[in-house]
Amino acid sequence: MSLILIADDDEQVCGRLRAVLEAEGYRVIEAADGRQALVTIQRESPDLVILDVYLPLRDGLEIILQLHQQQPSVKVFAISGQPVQGYDILRIATIFGAQATLAKPFSIERLLLGVRELVGPAQGLCA
Repeated sequence: MSLILIADDDEQVCGRLRAVLEAEGYRVIEAADGRQALVTIQRESPDLVILDVYLPLRDGLEIILQLHQQQPSVKVFAISGQPVQGYDILRIATIFGAQATLAKPFSIERLLLGVRELVGPAQGLCA
């Protein structure tokens, strides 16, 4: 069964994503900031990190770059709801190594499609 880390400082986003992903049959853990995300990745070795690009204590882009260089087997699904004028932050996330991106707000169906593309369906469930 795939282990997914949700790294987002918005408790409501984490709670909703956790509920949806667990209902699909995935194992889910959470991190509320960038530093906690890195520690959790090293300790738990998730298959996928759903990563908010803007996190306190460690920027999401920095985390993506570090993972791409040091733990390339960990897939990254970057999400963001805060556009930066003049920058396509999700495109930059892809350049840094994210395998998929999604702008907030997004549909749960689109998120699940992306998760299945990255790690497959949850064990024992069909997509």
